Amino acid sequence: MIAKCGTKKLHHWAHKGRLECDHWWEPETEWHRNWKNQFPKDWQEVRHVAENGEVHIADVKTPKGEALEFQYSALHPDELAAREAFYGAQMTWIASGTRLKRDAEAFRRAVFSAASDFIAELRAWRMPIAKAPAIVQRWAGSRCRVFLDLGDLDFSALRLSVNYGLLWHVIYNPGSVSFMPILKDAVIGHYLSGKQLLGFESHSAENQRQLLALEAQLARRGRRRFRF
Repeated sequence: MIAKCGTKKLHHWAHKGRLECDHWWEPETEWHRNWKNQFPKDWQEVRHVAENGEVHIADVKTPKGEALEFQYSALHPDELAAREAFYGAQMTWIASGTRLKRDAEAFRRAVFSAASDFIAELRAWRMPIAKAPAIVQRWAGSRCRVFLDLGDLDFSALRLSVNYGLLWHVIYNPGSVSFMPILKDAVIGHYLSGKQLLGFESHSAENQRQLLALEAQLARRGRRRFRF
């Protein structure tokens, strides 16, 4: 008797002759279960059959056809490309950044050393891809949305209004990469009910707001100066 993959449950048993497991499957961790359980049961472990008869099971598939894959272990570039080709542009990766302690620390150092991204619509930091940490470079071949889950890693030095419960949207540009913090609850809400992905005020918007506040302050001072 060996493990068999099914539509809803991965871990039941069958004879080898009836085996039809997803060869993309990886051992499930508590991290996987916690993520999958953010979504309805009937969205979890959704079975697909490819044209060649291969069975693939999406960790989560929304009614809109969006596939969410929660990736804990390292992923070979060939498998990454094959899975994205199978699930299409609506696929989203949520990857653990805590499997290797050095990955999490290297990512935090990279964000702290990166330049402010004044092009992004939300708060983000940008650096050359060649200088990006290993965990970021490992996902550089992705053509789909990638979020890194760094757990409760402390980013308080960035002076965001919220320092915990974040995911990091990794955005690959030609020659560079941007790191955009997004609220984890907002990501979950986005796939559950289409809510907007909530990040933080962009650097350019913040600068503009501060400039307007300074101009208003100077104007008030000028008005007081010329009163008789």
